[in-house]
Amino acid sequence: MGKPGSLIGIILVLIMLFIVLYCEKKHGTGRELSDYSSYSVPSPPEWARNGILYQIFPRSFSPEGSFQGIIKRLDHIEKLGVNIVWLMPIFPIGEKGRKGTLGSPYSVKDFRTINPEYGTEEDFRKLVQEIHQRGMKVIIGIVPNHSSNDNNLMADHPDWFSRDKKGQFTRQVAEWSDVTDFNYNQLAMREYMRETLLYWVKEFDIDGYRCDVAGMVPYDFWQDALQKLRELKSDIFLLAEWEDPEIILLGFTSDYDWTLYRLLLDIRKKNNRTAEAIVFIRERDHLYPRHSLPMRFLENHDEPRSLAQFGSPAIEAYATFLFTLPGIPLIYAGQEIGETQQPSLFEKSVLNWAESDTSLYALYQSLIYLRRKNPCFNKGDFVQLPTASLSGSVGAFMRFHPQSVAIVITNLKNKPARQILVHLPPEFQAHIERKQWDGFKTAPPTFKEGAIYLEELEPFRTLVYLGK
Repeated sequence: MGKPGSLIGIILVLIMLFIVLYCEKKHGTGRELSDYSSYSVPSPPEWARNGILYQIFPRSFSPEGSFQGIIKRLDHIEKLGVNIVWLMPIFPIGEKGRKGTLGSPYSVKDFRTINPEYGTEEDFRKLVQEIHQRGMKVIIGIVPNHSSNDNNLMADHPDWFSRDKKGQFTRQVAEWSDVTDFNYNQLAMREYMRETLLYWVKEFDIDGYRCDVAGMVPYDFWQDALQKLRELKSDIFLLAEWEDPEIILLGFTSDYDWTLYRLLLDIRKKNNRTAEAIVFIRERDHLYPRHSLPMRFLENHDEPRSLAQFGSPAIEAYATFLFTLPGIPLIYAGQEIGETQQPSLFEKSVLNWAESDTSLYALYQSLIYLRRKNPCFNKGDFVQLPTASLSGSVGAFMRFHPQSVAIVITNLKNKPARQILVHLPPEFQAHIERKQWDGFKTAPPTFKEGAIYLEELEPFRTLVYLGK
């Protein structure tokens, strides 16, 4: 079929407007996030704005399950291109009510010592030094909401912990039977946790924290504690396991974009359209304070492996889409080598390094290079581009920065889309069409009357056009 004439063009524009209105109606109401767009927070440290997170569960990362096992594979991490190593909690694990044979790292027996299974304090110092020598940063998981049921503080400070009417230690989430909640009504307990956060920065020179269930901790504690952390290390990175723009105002650098993750799964497995994800990103990010840095992911330790969830035919399209979005992307160790088994939090399991998927590793390596090389992905504006097609599900957006520009067109469904128009905002049209374009695994775009025209976009395909 040839290029569309004026009548077909009009039809496509009408279809485009319907899709945009449909998506806005579906995701524009009913969400619980409040609007904090009028606020501004300090810009993230440059290394975080340009960052890629790499999450490690020390127990499963190597056969040794230790800091030494991580050191042996730092070359692998460095060559991948990531620059922030995130270690899941490294503290001794409780035994009372322990789940499984080895227990969860989120059931902490002592917040100021090292889990002996991982090594010694000196082993941890060496790991931090080795990471820093490679030009990378390191953050650790901290669990300020709760402890193990036999935490070392319980004997001397039982009032620091939540108790029921019978005086028994308890927790808000009954399913978390291996932990006891802290009692933040106790000022001395708050002081202990604040000093603990400062301790690991002072003593081991770590670069930040991932704070478990951060929204379950009183917000006024964070406001005080995070200010003290920034006074100690001004460029610290602080990731909240929560999804709330208000938590960014308290001093966190990033929070989780859980909603986008679930929406991507719905696009992959249900009837949701590709454009819904782009509408959602625009709306969500417009609710957040300026300079916020959402963490975006296809998997983490709480979710099944992305290759198992999205499938081999789709993973490149979804990964490319994710790595071209605003925010900070996450890779959970094993994701880059094609792991399909989710490591247990309670038993010993080891990543299958012997059967690494080298093509998937190369994909993530190239996406990280693409992101680090082009400022539009780290610092550029996100502009939704209206799209229309005679068939299929397509979405598009632009990342714009004075030094670089990119247009991303994606089909996240398992059916082709045909006769696609991607309309460019009038204020950008003349500027963009003067750009010299190259493609990320694709040819330069065809422009037609202020729009990009594609005859067809295959199933599970994300195109990235780069302007020089």
